Amino acid sequence: MPVKDKPIKFNFLNKDQFVEKFFEISSKKSTNNALYGLSFAESIFFPIPIDPLLAACVISKPKKIFLITFLTTFASVFGGIIGWCIGLYIGVGLQNLVEFMPGLSVHKLESVNEAFRKWGLILTFIGAFTPLPYKLIALSSGATGVPLLIFVIGSIIGRGIRFTIVALLSYYLGEKAINFIKNNLALTSVILAIIIIIIWFLII
Repeated sequence: MPVKDKPIKFNFLNKDQFVEKFFEISSKKSTNNALYGLSFAESIFFPIPIDPLLAACVISKPKKIFLITFLTTFASVFGGIIGWCIGLYIGVGLQNLVEFMPGLSVHKLESVNEAFRKWGLILTFIGAFTPLPYKLIALSSGATGVPLLIFVIGSIIGRGIRFTIVALLSYYLGEKAINFIKNNLALTSVILAIIIIIIWFLII
């Protein structure tokens, strides 16, 4: 009696499986909406970076590269704003808690918050552009009192540049871009971020 092959279970949290499945359905009209939804969610809780998903959509619909990139950036920044608001709520509770913690004081906490506010723009850019979890930067920015406008500006610059690079690589390299993004984008983005930060301090 022939043995039936066991069905392969799809693991939603397996990055490679998820990207491969997403690439298979990327030509469908509804996939772009899924990308935007995941871009929003990734800024708050979704564990898988959406760069390969953006690449798959651009490869399937190259004529819509600018629209896809813009809406992906918009959704991500909007999700970041929600994360910032959550962080702000946590920060208020943290200030109340510090008063009852030995060795700490509201004054010391304010000193840390002031330092984060001072470098908030550059820290937001780093979190939005590099492999650092953007969701953590969003929460931290809200919790430490980084002004929302500063956070939004840094997010638009960082996410915009990152997603534009991914979209252009996908447009010109096609499916080869998927492997490049998965294997090399993290290191490349870190190097570019360092260069941009150096230029930033040289100008300022």
